[in-house]
Amino acid sequence: MTSPRKPAADGIMMTAFAMEEAATWDQECLVAAIPEAWLDRLETEYQKLDHVKRGYSLPTRGLEEIILAVDPAVMHVGSLRSEAFIVAFAGADRRVIAAAVAAWAATQITDGVDWFNELAPDDLAFVPKVFNVLEHRARSNGTAAPAAHVYDMLPTFAAKHIADAGLTLLGKPRELILGPPQRNNRRDVVLWPPIRLDDKRVGEGLVTAKISLHVETVPNHPRPHLHADLSISRFPLTPITYIPGRGATVWLHAPNGFLRQNEPHTLLAARVQRDRVRGGDGTWQWQWQWSRGLGEVLARLTHLAFPAPDKVFARPAVAADEGAIRAYVLYSGGTKSEAVEDDSAAGSARSRSLLHAARTGLVPGDHIEVHRSLTALLEPLGIHPTGKNARVGSRTRRQIRTRFDAGARYTIELWTHSDLTRSAVLATLERRFGLIRVDDGNDPDVARYEGDLRLVVLLRDGTRFAAGIKPEANKPVTTQEGLYAKWVERELGDCPDSRVAILELGDDRHFARIGRIDPKPSLKKGFARSGRALQCLRPATLRKGSDPYPGTEVDPGTVHRCAAAVNDALRQLGRLGTYELPAGLPDLEHIGIWLHAERNVRIPLAIRHNGADEPTAILAAPAGGIVEMPYRQLPGALARGRGRIGPGPRQDAAVAEFLIDVLGIGETPQTHDRIVFVRSSSFRHRGWDWIQDKHLTPDALVRPGVDLDDDQVPETSSPADCPGLRIVRIREAGSRMEVARAFGAEPEVHAERISGLFKFAERVYYAVNPRAAQMQTPLGTTKLDPDLHRNFTRMAASPLPLELTVAFQQPGDDTDALAGLAALLRRAQAHTEQDVNLPGVLHLCSLASEYL
Repeated sequence: MTSPRKPAADGIMMTAFAMEEAATWDQECLVAAIPEAWLDRLETEYQKLDHVKRGYSLPTRGLEEIILAVDPAVMHVGSLRSEAFIVAFAGADRRVIAAAVAAWAATQITDGVDWFNELAPDDLAFVPKVFNVLEHRARSNGTAAPAAHVYDMLPTFAAKHIADAGLTLLGKPRELILGPPQRNNRRDVVLWPPIRLDDKRVGEGLVTAKISLHVETVPNHPRPHLHADLSISRFPLTPITYIPGRGATVWLHAPNGFLRQNEPHTLLAARVQRDRVRGGDGTWQWQWQWSRGLGEVLARLTHLAFPAPDKVFARPAVAADEGAIRAYVLYSGGTKSEAVEDDSAAGSARSRSLLHAARTGLVPGDHIEVHRSLTALLEPLGIHPTGKNARVGSRTRRQIRTRFDAGARYTIELWTHSDLTRSAVLATLERRFGLIRVDDGNDPDVARYEGDLRLVVLLRDGTRFAAGIKPEANKPVTTQEGLYAKWVERELGDCPDSRVAILELGDDRHFARIGRIDPKPSLKKGFARSGRALQCLRPATLRKGSDPYPGTEVDPGTVHRCAAAVNDALRQLGRLGTYELPAGLPDLEHIGIWLHAERNVRIPLAIRHNGADEPTAILAAPAGGIVEMPYRQLPGALARGRGRIGPGPRQDAAVAEFLIDVLGIGETPQTHDRIVFVRSSSFRHRGWDWIQDKHLTPDALVRPGVDLDDDQVPETSSPADCPGLRIVRIREAGSRMEVARAFGAEPEVHAERISGLFKFAERVYYAVNPRAAQMQTPLGTTKLDPDLHRNFTRMAASPLPLELTVAFQQPGDDTDALAGLAALLRRAQAHTEQDVNLPGVLHLCSLASEYL
């Protein structure tokens, strides 16, 4: 018998904890500055290098990583000139730290000096120092200002407090240890030991849960927050040959201590990379090795007995179970296992994709259980749950509806290499979209459709484009991709009119299996340069074991993918519809602003939509200012390199000029009603300091390009100075989890899953979308019960809120309505049936990255 459904809650709780005003939690640490003799010697040798100009600072990149990877007593590594260069627990080993600095100097400065003998460990002097790891104040704009050491130390001391006390989860005591120290000063508490999963399909693996602790602030809120994020870590146990990216991370665990007895029981994290090394027979071979610098340290500190990386990857199950130091390779998607016989290629052996039995994500109840258990440990320290955030508006789901011009005609080129995929797309137009085919059949390469859409479909053979890029050993991959994009452009020729292409193309795993470079990025650029935006579609599949999609021979999943491809293709042609706003929402022009980065080049982008006409895209002009174009021309412009601001002293100023023009606050201010959505992480460190938490003061706008510091009183603009302008700052959780998760308050009474708009402070809101189809895992599928291993194989997800800060508004505006508009615009996308993470125009800005 199923339990009755719980009613929806009227508020949310966040997986975050706020620090009490004037809270005190004193902790004694060991602190050391880098010896002056070391610093003088390092700088002297660095200034001798030919490429070093006067005033250049020492290249400290990588130094933190090396030190944190070898001594578990170190919790923080600061700047070279900081009095707190090293912050550590008792027992930090001066010999290890001196060796780490020497290895860094040998790899980053010069190997012409015997740094291991010159940097004397006895010069490094540790002194005890007491810190209040909850110390904070409020800034003039009301935002919390934690002391610098709070960011550095609180996550570690909170994690140690939790690990020492242990947690009882689902009524079962669980063992915890400290996760590896991290360069970003975050610290994990890890459920240990990990659980072993055996799966006949994908092999053996280990999995565990961890709680990541870090300090964050909220605009105009006077209390710092300690976030506690629950996530999954996975470790394969079958032989590994390849991990995507520039290297891999290995977790190290010493059950009896790394360096000394009674040291903090913890994990270390070390980076490894694949390098070509010469074997004993004189031939070159690929081999896993510790990253540069770290390998030199470990060679000097043989008493540590760190395992050899190549053996760890060849026999991960043994490395995780034997030895004084156990090694666990962190799994990431795209990992490959050892070579296996490929039946399709007569005797050839290729690496295969290595899947992991455990799936990421947890159900809301898991987050709630951890939050509840942490509350009991943190409240006595003066760290409390952030409280209930009340719902804005009713629970009734409102939508911004879109309407379309029925007379508009669109042209799609359909490039396929299989009859099944071609027929699947055409069947989707008839069965899913309800269109009627009206061509006379005289031209077999043209199909015309009428109905809610008027389409001309040009049928093309895409075999040559779908084959992938054949690797050439003597050319970098980026060079081959660039040459391929130029070939595609030449083969296609210029497009005579406005159209979009859909190309049948395998995914990245397909090209990895056949040993070719994935051509998708090059195809995007080549097609766009020829005047055709490109949408890729994976090959269709026949339905096995049950009924196909009605009226077709393919499975329902294929039809859904075909429909998504058609909708996204039409989106790139500018088919976004006109807005029909619910009552009570303001009728404004919508502007989204985004900053893309391509190495050291910046590409600021804005998209403007007034809800009636086709959207307009805005890029930076070559000589300054802005250039506007219809949205459908944006892919081609980006693929041809337009809108880029190169590196140099004028780069930040050029970005600021772009912002001023788009905001309409230049020499000739705009006066029409408009709302601007700006992404927090785009500009806060480049071009517009005001949108940082510590500087943002509602309705007191500081112009882009003005550098701010804590003591400066800047000139501000009021709403009267910027008529018609509204600004909503958008912050996603992102990979750094800057926004905490949310769940229904009072979960014993109300549903754990929740959606809607919730108010945190006068100008700060959290928007939660209704759960998507992939979040339908039963709420009882907990992954915190160590006796239910099979639950780890289930996909689960808990939606992340979007933080909305109404930073600037006009007199008489309803703040709740502006936030409600931003939240509802996440559900007003004509090109997808799924709710998206960002408000409409900002979501369109994010999609532009595929043409860079």
